[in-house]
Amino acid sequence: MELRQLKSLCFIVKHGSLKEAAKRSFLTPAAVSLQIKSLEQELGVKIFELKGRKLSLTAQGEVFYYEARKVLEAVHEASEKAKHPSSDFSGKIFLAAPACLRYYYLPSFARFRAAYPSVKLTIFARNYLDASAMVRSGEADLAMGLFPHSLVDLEEIPLITPKLTLVLPRHSGRMTARELGLKELSRHRLVLLQPFTTTRTVIEGAFRKKNLSLRPEMEASTCMEVKRYVANAIGAGIVHDICLDPEDSSRFRTISLENIISHPRARLVYHPSKTLSPSEKKFIEFIRFAS
Repeated sequence: MELRQLKSLCFIVKHGSLKEAAKRSFLTPAAVSLQIKSLEQELGVKIFELKGRKLSLTAQGEVFYYEARKVLEAVHEASEKAKHPSSDFSGKIFLAAPACLRYYYLPSFARFRAAYPSVKLTIFARNYLDASAMVRSGEADLAMGLFPHSLVDLEEIPLITPKLTLVLPRHSGRMTARELGLKELSRHRLVLLQPFTTTRTVIEGAFRKKNLSLRPEMEASTCMEVKRYVANAIGAGIVHDICLDPEDSSRFRTISLENIISHPRARLVYHPSKTLSPSEKKFIEFIRFAS
């Protein structure tokens, strides 16, 4: 097993195709395909399956991908420690971020803290509106958010693009992604994130364009809370794919809504008048590596 195989695996998961993974690996699609086939033979499991025109992880592939990411991140961290001793960095970083991004980037936060213990990282739980307001007022150095529009008065760094996913009880009906559309979705009792979140606004906008109405059965403040309601048979939930854990595959059936409801990209923002410190630049590197 080689690091380049793990990198190709992660590129495929991130971009959904051999072609895009090959472009970022500076290889041919055939070479990347060979890497994955070799990896599958060594593991004795199927990592990917074709769904429509996109490669998706199998249940076993999801578990392996989760562990492969940790290996690559550990190697990156070791490299950074060797090149930049932690004594070179100090100071404080105040970050504001919503729940789903805090959840997804938590391993990156933890690795940064371990690599640079002299830097005090403080993280505030804020929605996208409050997070950007804290950057404008100077209360936060950086902010993450699922901002629905570009913030022209702030500097922006692109991060992960969450994909919306329908979460159903494991033994629910056999509806497939091909059969699912907004009209079918409108018949379900849904557990949704609260109003005025970017995600709720995006979902409502998609339904409004088709002259369809939503049927919210319950509202939740986080994707984790949505999953808990679904597990207790309250309804079908809509969550971000970045909030799904490997063990969720045994508890839920999931169907990607990527093709019927698009979601804005997450971004990291800071004030244009701000000069980023070496510690802040290093923190951003850790975040972008996981994006």
